[in-house]
Amino acid sequence: MSTAPTVSVKQRLRPLVAPLVALVAALVITSLVLLLGSHNPLVAYQKMLKYGWSLDSLVVAINQSLPLVMSALAVTIGFKMNLFNIGVEGQYRLAALVAAAAGANIAGPGFFKIIVTVVVAMLVGAGFASIAGLLKATRGVNEVVGTIMLNGIAFSLIAFLLHRKLIAAIHGSFLSTNKYPESAWFPTWTIRHGTTSLMLWVIPVIVVLVAFHYMVTRTRFGFDLRATGMNPNAARTSGVSPTRMIIITMIISGALAGLVGMSYLLNQYHTYTQDFPQQAGFAGIAVALVGRQKAAGIAVTAFLFAMIARMSQVLPDPPLFAPREINLIIQGTMMLSAVIAYSVVQRRQQATAIREAAEATHAALLAKNVSEASA
Repeated sequence: MSTAPTVSVKQRLRPLVAPLVALVAALVITSLVLLLGSHNPLVAYQKMLKYGWSLDSLVVAINQSLPLVMSALAVTIGFKMNLFNIGVEGQYRLAALVAAAAGANIAGPGFFKIIVTVVVAMLVGAGFASIAGLLKATRGVNEVVGTIMLNGIAFSLIAFLLHRKLIAAIHGSFLSTNKYPESAWFPTWTIRHGTTSLMLWVIPVIVVLVAFHYMVTRTRFGFDLRATGMNPNAARTSGVSPTRMIIITMIISGALAGLVGMSYLLNQYHTYTQDFPQQAGFAGIAVALVGRQKAAGIAVTAFLFAMIARMSQVLPDPPLFAPREINLIIQGTMMLSAVIAYSVVQRRQQATAIREAAEATHAALLAKNVSEASA
């Protein structure tokens, strides 16, 4: 009767080494930056923790992490295929603009407007990303170059469309699309006497996270995805078309990118304006890297990044008077430290696996020789 191999405590704790090292390194570097600016790191961290672990801050951090999660998933599915979709920024902003115009202007009840908005955003994101996929699959154009160029096109399209009366008009001081009626606002959950509201867009985000994990780890498509990313020639031999996988992967990545702006649009702004939040696409790359391209890791990292941004808001207050941009230093050093730490840990694991395999082979040969000698 066979028994499952036992896993030592050391092996269980090994995956935690890299993120812990990254966190410690980020804190050390941030402390040095604070000291150079004549700020006390202990006072800074004390103020940040006190402010960050309130109920209001926790809820705000969850809300702010939602677009980061979707952006990281859009990047991650490309990483699984060794594709780098750096165009999530342009894809989600263009998708949000077109979806806002479609959802606000179409006739129908509020829930129908929400459905139209989400579907249009996914279609626009998927269609725009598929251009880079087609160029990569049919012409061999590097997807990094393709998506960077498409980002420029997306930003120009947004500027052009915002000046078209058909889509946008001047509302107050900004050009924006028509505002959604309150019936088409995605619901929120008011917490503690109306001072804080949790965006219930968190529910679709959780559903997408679970579906993404299942698709990548439990389906034939996920196996083909990972196999093609590791060895396209071997995948082709087994009947998988790398060309087809590139196109499909970029389409899915773009559809996920289209969802990045939905919490902003449906839960917060209810219109697309010139000051619509930016940089969520680029931040998703950092979240995907630090989260090790896994659904659970992405969720935790996105929340951590949002929490750091929230806690850093108290840094300019007395008696510290430190710059709020410290949160960008923490996030950047965490990303760099995580990449380095993961690389070191992975090499150590590979070296350990090779050594254990060699020892097992040597033991098996020795046992065979002893058995033959005794016979």
